[in-house]
Amino acid sequence: MRPEVELLVRAPCIGSADDEAGEIQALLQSGIDWDYLLRGAYDHSVIPLLYRRLSAYPEAVPAEVMASLRDQSLINSRSSLGLTHELLELLALFEANSIPVIPYKGPALAASAYGDVGLRQFSDLDLIVHKSDVLHVKTLLSARGWRPEFELNDAQEAAFLDHYYDYGFHNDQGVLVEIHWELTEGYFNVPIDVERLWERLVPIQIAGRRVMTLSPEDALLIVCVHSSKHLWSRLGWISDVARLVETNKDMNWTQVTEHAAELGARRMLHLGLVLANKLLGARLPEQISKDINSNPTVSALAAEMTRRLFEDRNSSPGIVETAKLHIRMRERPSDRFRYVSRLLLNTTVGDWTSIRMPRSLFFLYYLVRPFRLAGKYGRRFFTDRHLF
Repeated sequence: MRPEVELLVRAPCIGSADDEAGEIQALLQSGIDWDYLLRGAYDHSVIPLLYRRLSAYPEAVPAEVMASLRDQSLINSRSSLGLTHELLELLALFEANSIPVIPYKGPALAASAYGDVGLRQFSDLDLIVHKSDVLHVKTLLSARGWRPEFELNDAQEAAFLDHYYDYGFHNDQGVLVEIHWELTEGYFNVPIDVERLWERLVPIQIAGRRVMTLSPEDALLIVCVHSSKHLWSRLGWISDVARLVETNKDMNWTQVTEHAAELGARRMLHLGLVLANKLLGARLPEQISKDINSNPTVSALAAEMTRRLFEDRNSSPGIVETAKLHIRMRERPSDRFRYVSRLLLNTTVGDWTSIRMPRSLFFLYYLVRPFRLAGKYGRRFFTDRHLF
Protein backbone atom coordinates (compact mmCIF):
# COMPACT_ATOMS: atom_id res chain seq x y z
CA MET A 1 0.00 0.00 0.00
CA ARG A 2 1.11 3.57 -0.59
CA PRO A 3 1.68 5.43 2.72
CA GLU A 4 -1.51 7.51 2.38
CA VAL A 5 -3.56 4.32 2.12
CA GLU A 6 -1.81 2.85 5.16
CA LEU A 7 -2.70 5.98 7.14
CA LEU A 8 -6.34 5.72 6.04
CA VAL A 9 -6.43 2.11 7.18
CA ARG A 10 -4.82 3.05 10.50
CA ALA A 11 -7.55 5.60 11.19
CA PRO A 12 -10.29 3.10 12.11
CA CYS A 13 -7.93 0.37 13.33
CA ILE A 14 -8.85 -1.51 16.47
CA GLY A 15 -6.21 -1.57 19.16
CA SER A 16 -4.00 0.69 21.24
CA ALA A 17 -2.76 3.90 19.65
CA ASP A 18 0.46 3.52 21.64
CA ASP A 19 1.23 0.22 19.91
CA GLU A 20 1.06 1.90 16.50
CA ALA A 21 2.79 5.17 17.39
CA GLY A 22 6.15 4.27 15.86
CA GLU A 23 4.63 2.96 12.64
CA ILE A 24 2.42 6.02 12.22
CA GLN A 25 5.36 8.34 12.86
CA ALA A 26 7.34 6.52 10.15
CA LEU A 27 4.45 6.81 7.70
CA LEU A 28 4.03 10.53 8.38
CA GLN A 29 7.69 11.07 7.57
CA SER A 30 7.58 9.14 4.27
CA GLY A 31 6.40 11.97 2.03
CA ILE A 32 2.62 12.09 2.23
CA ASP A 33 0.40 13.41 -0.56
CA TRP A 34 -1.88 15.29 1.81
CA ASP A 35 -4.51 16.12 -0.83
CA TYR A 36 -4.78 12.42 -1.68
CA LEU A 37 -5.11 11.58 2.01
CA LEU A 38 -7.86 14.14 2.60
CA ARG A 39 -9.81 13.03 -0.49
CA GLY A 40 -9.48 9.40 0.57
CA ALA A 41 -10.71 10.14 4.09
CA TYR A 42 -13.78 11.85 2.65
CA ASP A 43 -14.49 9.13 0.08
CA HIS A 44 -14.15 6.36 2.66
CA SER A 45 -16.13 8.16 5.40
CA VAL A 46 -13.33 8.08 7.98
CA ILE A 47 -12.64 11.81 8.42
CA PRO A 48 -13.47 11.98 12.16
CA LEU A 49 -11.48 8.79 12.82
CA LEU A 50 -8.47 10.07 10.86
CA TYR A 51 -8.61 13.42 12.65
CA ARG A 52 -8.69 11.70 16.03
CA ARG A 53 -5.76 9.45 15.06
CA LEU A 54 -3.55 12.24 13.64
CA SER A 55 -4.30 14.65 16.48
CA ALA A 56 -1.69 12.74 18.48
CA TYR A 57 1.01 13.81 15.97
CA PRO A 58 0.54 17.58 15.47
CA GLU A 59 4.24 18.18 14.83
CA ALA A 60 4.29 15.67 11.94
CA VAL A 61 1.19 16.95 10.12
CA PRO A 62 1.10 20.33 8.30
CA ALA A 63 -0.99 22.86 10.17
CA GLU A 64 -3.27 23.45 7.18
CA VAL A 65 -3.97 19.72 6.92
CA MET A 66 -4.89 19.47 10.60
CA ALA A 67 -7.07 22.58 10.22
CA SER A 68 -8.87 21.01 7.25
CA LEU A 69 -9.42 17.75 9.11
CA ARG A 70 -10.64 19.63 12.18
CA ASP A 71 -13.06 21.73 10.12
CA GLN A 72 -14.41 18.69 8.26
CA SER A 73 -14.80 16.79 11.54
CA LEU A 74 -16.76 19.70 13.02
CA ILE A 75 -18.95 19.83 9.91
CA ASN A 76 -19.56 16.09 10.25
CA SER A 77 -20.40 16.48 13.96
CA ARG A 78 -22.90 19.25 13.24
CA SER A 79 -24.45 17.19 10.45
CA SER A 80 -24.63 14.10 12.66
CA LEU A 81 -26.25 16.03 15.50
CA GLY A 82 -28.72 17.61 13.08
CA LEU A 83 -29.66 14.22 11.64
CA THR A 84 -29.93 12.79 15.15
CA HIS A 85 -32.33 15.59 16.10
CA GLU A 86 -34.35 14.88 12.94
CA LEU A 87 -34.42 11.17 13.82
CA LEU A 88 -35.76 11.82 17.30
CA GLU A 89 -38.45 14.10 15.86
CA LEU A 90 -39.53 11.35 13.45
CA LEU A 91 -39.55 8.72 16.18
CA ALA A 92 -41.79 10.97 18.29
CA LEU A 93 -44.10 11.52 15.30
CA PHE A 94 -44.47 7.81 14.59
CA GLU A 95 -44.92 6.98 18.27
CA ALA A 96 -47.70 9.56 18.53
CA ASN A 97 -49.42 7.84 15.61
CA SER A 98 -48.89 4.29 16.95
CA ILE A 99 -46.51 3.27 14.17
CA PRO A 100 -43.76 0.88 15.33
CA VAL A 101 -40.36 1.83 13.89
CA ILE A 102 -36.75 0.62 14.07
CA PRO A 103 -33.95 3.12 13.44
CA TYR A 104 -30.86 1.44 12.01
CA LYS A 105 -27.60 2.55 10.38
CA GLY A 106 -27.12 6.33 10.79
CA PRO A 107 -27.24 7.59 14.41
CA ALA A 108 -28.36 4.20 15.76
CA LEU A 109 -25.30 2.37 14.44
CA ALA A 110 -23.01 5.27 15.40
CA ALA A 111 -24.29 5.21 18.97
CA SER A 112 -24.27 1.43 19.40
CA ALA A 113 -20.97 0.60 17.66
CA TYR A 114 -18.91 3.78 18.20
CA GLY A 115 -20.48 5.25 21.33
CA ASP A 116 -20.49 8.68 19.68
CA VAL A 117 -22.65 9.87 16.76
CA GLY A 118 -19.85 12.22 15.71
CA LEU A 119 -17.35 9.42 15.02
CA ARG A 120 -19.28 7.85 12.16
CA GLN A 121 -20.03 9.64 8.88
CA PHE A 122 -23.58 9.29 7.59
CA SER A 123 -25.72 11.52 5.41
CA ASP A 124 -29.27 10.18 5.72
CA LEU A 125 -31.65 8.33 8.01
CA ASP A 126 -32.92 4.76 7.69
CA LEU A 127 -36.05 3.49 9.42
CA ILE A 128 -37.76 0.10 9.29
CA VAL A 129 -41.54 -0.10 9.49
CA HIS A 130 -44.10 -2.79 8.79
CA LYS A 131 -45.10 -2.87 5.13
CA SER A 132 -48.73 -2.27 6.13
CA ASP A 133 -47.69 1.09 7.63
CA VAL A 134 -45.74 2.48 4.65
CA LEU A 135 -48.59 4.48 3.10
CA HIS A 136 -49.61 5.82 6.52
CA VAL A 137 -46.00 6.94 7.00
CA LYS A 138 -46.09 8.60 3.57
CA THR A 139 -49.21 10.54 4.56
CA LEU A 140 -47.65 11.70 7.83
CA LEU A 141 -44.41 12.78 6.19
CA SER A 142 -46.16 14.53 3.30
CA ALA A 143 -48.28 16.50 5.74
CA ARG A 144 -45.05 17.85 7.25
CA GLY A 145 -43.44 18.88 4.01
CA TRP A 146 -41.45 15.75 3.17
CA ARG A 147 -41.48 14.98 -0.56
CA PRO A 148 -41.32 11.43 -1.96
CA GLU A 149 -38.29 10.51 -4.04
CA PHE A 150 -40.53 9.27 -6.88
CA GLU A 151 -43.79 10.70 -8.16
CA LEU A 152 -45.83 7.55 -8.80
CA ASN A 153 -49.42 6.93 -9.80
CA ASP A 154 -51.49 4.37 -7.91
CA ALA A 155 -50.52 1.45 -10.16
CA GLN A 156 -46.82 2.34 -10.01
CA GLU A 157 -46.93 2.77 -6.25
CA ALA A 158 -48.58 -0.64 -5.80
CA ALA A 159 -45.84 -2.22 -7.94
CA PHE A 160 -43.23 -0.20 -6.06
CA LEU A 161 -44.33 -1.65 -2.72
CA ASP A 162 -44.24 -5.17 -4.17
CA HIS A 163 -40.84 -4.93 -5.87
CA TYR A 164 -38.83 -2.37 -3.92
CA TYR A 165 -37.66 -2.30 -0.35
CA ASP A 166 -37.52 1.37 0.65
CA TYR A 167 -39.28 4.66 -0.02
CA GLY A 168 -37.17 7.83 0.11
CA PHE A 169 -38.40 11.25 1.27
CA HIS A 170 -36.63 14.64 1.30
CA ASN A 171 -37.43 17.70 3.37
CA ASP A 172 -36.68 21.37 2.63
CA GLN A 173 -33.29 21.09 4.37
CA GLY A 174 -32.22 18.35 1.96
CA VAL A 175 -32.38 15.57 4.55
CA LEU A 176 -33.17 12.13 3.11
CA VAL A 177 -35.06 9.56 5.16
CA GLU A 178 -35.47 6.07 3.73
CA ILE A 179 -38.45 4.10 4.95
CA HIS A 180 -37.71 0.37 4.67
CA TRP A 181 -40.09 -2.54 4.76
CA GLU A 182 -37.48 -4.94 3.34
CA LEU A 183 -33.70 -4.71 3.56
CA THR A 184 -32.43 -5.88 0.18
CA GLU A 185 -33.62 -5.43 -3.37
CA GLY A 186 -35.47 -8.30 -4.98
CA TYR A 187 -32.68 -9.06 -7.43
CA PHE A 188 -30.01 -9.18 -4.69
CA ASN A 189 -32.09 -11.90 -3.09
CA VAL A 190 -31.08 -12.10 0.57
CA PRO A 191 -34.51 -12.71 2.09
CA ILE A 192 -33.98 -11.27 5.57
CA ASP A 193 -37.21 -11.78 7.48
CA VAL A 194 -37.85 -8.25 8.72
CA GLU A 195 -40.66 -9.41 11.00
CA ARG A 196 -38.17 -11.52 12.99
CA LEU A 197 -35.99 -8.48 13.64
CA TRP A 198 -38.70 -6.98 15.84
CA GLU A 199 -38.38 -9.92 18.25
CA ARG A 200 -34.69 -9.22 19.01
CA LEU A 201 -34.54 -5.44 19.44
CA VAL A 202 -32.21 -3.98 22.08
CA PRO A 203 -32.22 -0.57 23.81
CA ILE A 204 -29.55 2.06 23.19
CA GLN A 205 -29.12 5.67 24.23
CA ILE A 206 -29.23 8.33 21.49
CA ALA A 207 -28.81 11.91 22.72
CA GLY A 208 -30.07 10.86 26.13
CA ARG A 209 -33.15 9.10 24.81
CA ARG A 210 -33.79 5.37 25.09
CA VAL A 211 -34.35 3.95 21.61
CA MET A 212 -34.90 0.39 20.45
CA THR A 213 -32.73 -0.76 17.55
CA LEU A 214 -31.39 -3.93 15.92
CA SER A 215 -29.57 -6.48 18.02
CA PRO A 216 -25.78 -6.55 17.44
CA GLU A 217 -26.15 -9.95 15.77
CA ASP A 218 -28.73 -8.66 13.28
CA ALA A 219 -26.87 -5.37 12.75
CA LEU A 220 -23.64 -7.22 11.94
CA LEU A 221 -25.24 -9.48 9.36
CA ILE A 222 -27.18 -6.63 7.76
CA VAL A 223 -24.05 -4.46 7.49
CA CYS A 224 -22.22 -7.35 5.81
CA VAL A 225 -25.05 -7.97 3.34
CA HIS A 226 -25.46 -4.27 2.52
CA SER A 227 -21.71 -3.75 2.07
CA SER A 228 -21.42 -6.87 -0.09
CA LYS A 229 -24.12 -5.49 -2.35
CA HIS A 230 -21.97 -2.35 -2.74
CA LEU A 231 -18.77 -4.41 -3.16
CA TRP A 232 -17.20 -3.17 0.10
CA SER A 233 -16.18 0.02 -1.65
CA ARG A 234 -15.94 2.13 1.51
CA LEU A 235 -13.52 1.69 4.39
CA GLY A 236 -16.14 3.11 6.74
CA TRP A 237 -18.33 0.00 6.22
CA ILE A 238 -15.45 -2.27 7.19
CA SER A 239 -14.98 -0.06 10.24
CA ASP A 240 -18.65 -0.64 11.15
CA VAL A 241 -18.04 -4.39 11.15
CA ALA A 242 -14.88 -4.06 13.24
CA ARG A 243 -16.62 -1.80 15.78
CA LEU A 244 -19.64 -4.07 16.11
CA VAL A 245 -17.36 -7.04 16.77
CA GLU A 246 -15.17 -5.18 19.27
CA THR A 247 -18.01 -3.43 21.10
CA ASN A 248 -20.08 -6.57 21.60
CA LYS A 249 -17.83 -9.06 23.35
CA ASP A 250 -20.86 -11.22 24.17
CA MET A 251 -21.93 -11.51 20.52
CA ASN A 252 -24.01 -14.65 19.97
CA TRP A 253 -21.89 -16.08 17.16
CA THR A 254 -24.01 -19.22 16.87
CA GLN A 255 -27.07 -17.09 16.14
CA VAL A 256 -25.19 -14.95 13.61
CA THR A 257 -23.71 -17.86 11.67
CA GLU A 258 -26.92 -19.92 11.71
CA HIS A 259 -28.95 -16.95 10.49
CA ALA A 260 -26.39 -16.28 7.74
CA ALA A 261 -26.45 -19.93 6.66
CA GLU A 262 -30.25 -19.90 6.57
CA LEU A 263 -30.14 -16.89 4.24
CA GLY A 264 -27.33 -18.21 2.07
CA ALA A 265 -25.19 -15.29 3.27
CA ARG A 266 -22.37 -17.01 5.18
CA ARG A 267 -19.89 -15.97 2.51
CA MET A 268 -20.95 -12.33 2.82
CA LEU A 269 -20.68 -12.48 6.61
CA HIS A 270 -17.25 -14.12 6.45
CA LEU A 271 -16.10 -11.62 3.84
CA GLY A 272 -16.95 -8.70 6.11
CA LEU A 273 -15.31 -10.37 9.10
CA VAL A 274 -12.08 -11.22 7.29
CA LEU A 275 -11.78 -7.66 5.96
CA ALA A 276 -12.34 -6.26 9.45
CA ASN A 277 -9.76 -8.68 10.84
CA LYS A 278 -7.04 -8.37 8.20
CA LEU A 279 -7.32 -4.63 7.58
CA LEU A 280 -8.45 -3.23 10.92
CA GLY A 281 -7.35 -5.82 13.47
CA ALA A 282 -10.82 -6.86 14.69
CA ARG A 283 -10.43 -9.95 16.88
CA LEU A 284 -12.56 -12.93 15.89
CA PRO A 285 -13.45 -16.10 17.81
CA GLU A 286 -11.13 -18.99 16.99
CA GLN A 287 -13.84 -21.11 15.39
CA ILE A 288 -14.99 -18.24 13.16
CA SER A 289 -11.39 -17.69 12.01
CA LYS A 290 -11.03 -21.41 11.23
CA ASP A 291 -14.25 -21.40 9.21
CA ILE A 292 -13.11 -18.37 7.23
CA ASN A 293 -9.59 -19.67 6.59
CA SER A 294 -10.95 -22.99 5.33
CA ASN A 295 -12.84 -21.26 2.50
CA PRO A 296 -10.52 -20.22 -0.36
CA THR A 297 -13.34 -18.35 -2.12
CA VAL A 298 -13.70 -15.97 0.84
CA SER A 299 -9.94 -15.37 0.88
CA ALA A 300 -9.97 -14.67 -2.88
CA LEU A 301 -12.92 -12.30 -2.57
CA ALA A 302 -11.27 -10.49 0.36
CA ALA A 303 -8.12 -9.98 -1.73
CA GLU A 304 -10.25 -8.69 -4.62
CA MET A 305 -12.22 -6.29 -2.41
CA THR A 306 -9.01 -5.02 -0.79
CA ARG A 307 -7.47 -4.38 -4.20
CA ARG A 308 -10.56 -2.51 -5.36
CA LEU A 309 -10.91 -0.51 -2.16
CA PHE A 310 -8.33 2.08 -3.10
CA GLU A 311 -8.55 2.01 -6.88
CA ASP A 312 -9.62 5.06 -8.89
CA ARG A 313 -12.79 6.26 -7.14
CA ASN A 314 -14.07 7.87 -10.33
CA SER A 315 -14.54 4.56 -12.14
CA SER A 316 -17.11 2.19 -10.68
CA PRO A 317 -17.67 -1.36 -12.00
CA GLY A 318 -20.40 -1.80 -14.57
CA ILE A 319 -23.44 -4.03 -14.27
CA VAL A 320 -21.67 -7.11 -15.70
CA GLU A 321 -18.65 -6.88 -13.43
CA THR A 322 -20.83 -6.14 -10.41
CA ALA A 323 -23.08 -9.12 -11.19
CA LYS A 324 -20.08 -11.45 -11.50
CA LEU A 325 -18.82 -10.39 -8.06
CA HIS A 326 -22.29 -10.66 -6.52
CA ILE A 327 -22.58 -14.21 -7.84
CA ARG A 328 -19.20 -15.18 -6.38
CA MET A 329 -20.47 -13.97 -3.00
CA ARG A 330 -23.30 -16.51 -3.04
CA GLU A 331 -22.60 -20.04 -1.79
CA ARG A 332 -25.78 -21.71 -3.08
CA PRO A 333 -26.26 -22.40 -6.81
CA SER A 334 -29.99 -21.76 -6.47
CA ASP A 335 -29.28 -18.24 -5.15
CA ARG A 336 -26.94 -17.53 -8.07
CA PHE A 337 -29.58 -18.55 -10.58
CA ARG A 338 -32.27 -16.58 -8.75
CA TYR A 339 -30.03 -13.51 -8.67
CA VAL A 340 -29.52 -13.52 -12.46
CA SER A 341 -33.17 -14.22 -13.27
CA ARG A 342 -34.40 -11.48 -10.95
CA LEU A 343 -31.81 -9.01 -12.20
CA LEU A 344 -33.07 -9.63 -15.72
CA LEU A 345 -36.80 -9.74 -15.00
CA ASN A 346 -37.64 -7.73 -11.87
CA THR A 347 -39.17 -4.46 -13.01
CA THR A 348 -37.96 -1.08 -11.73
CA VAL A 349 -39.02 2.54 -11.64
CA GLY A 350 -36.86 3.03 -14.75
CA ASP A 351 -38.95 0.47 -16.61
CA TRP A 352 -42.22 2.02 -15.49
CA THR A 353 -41.24 5.54 -16.49
CA SER A 354 -39.65 4.57 -19.83
CA ILE A 355 -43.05 3.56 -21.21
CA ARG A 356 -46.32 4.57 -19.57
CA MET A 357 -48.90 1.79 -19.40
CA PRO A 358 -52.29 1.51 -17.72
CA ARG A 359 -52.57 -0.69 -14.66
CA SER A 360 -54.28 -3.45 -16.65
CA LEU A 361 -51.15 -3.85 -18.81
CA PHE A 362 -48.60 -3.60 -16.03
CA PHE A 363 -47.52 -7.21 -16.57
CA LEU A 364 -45.95 -6.13 -19.87
CA TYR A 365 -43.13 -4.40 -17.99
CA TYR A 366 -41.66 -7.87 -17.38
CA LEU A 367 -41.16 -8.05 -21.16
CA VAL A 368 -39.83 -4.50 -21.39
CA ARG A 369 -37.01 -4.96 -18.87
CA PRO A 370 -34.77 -7.42 -20.81
CA PHE A 371 -34.93 -5.16 -23.86
CA ARG A 372 -34.06 -2.11 -21.77
CA LEU A 373 -31.04 -3.94 -20.35
CA ALA A 374 -29.99 -5.08 -23.81
CA GLY A 375 -30.24 -1.56 -25.15
CA LYS A 376 -28.38 -0.05 -22.19
CA TYR A 377 -25.61 -2.61 -21.69
CA GLY A 378 -25.40 -4.49 -24.97
CA ARG A 379 -25.07 -8.16 -25.77
CA ARG A 380 -22.28 -8.72 -23.27
CA PHE A 381 -24.67 -8.87 -20.31
CA PHE A 382 -26.61 -11.75 -21.83
CA THR A 383 -23.66 -13.67 -23.32
CA ASP A 384 -21.05 -13.41 -20.55
CA ARG A 385 -20.61 -17.03 -19.45
CA HIS A 386 -18.99 -15.90 -16.17
CA LEU A 387 -22.36 -14.70 -14.93
CA PHE A 388 -23.33 -18.33 -14.43
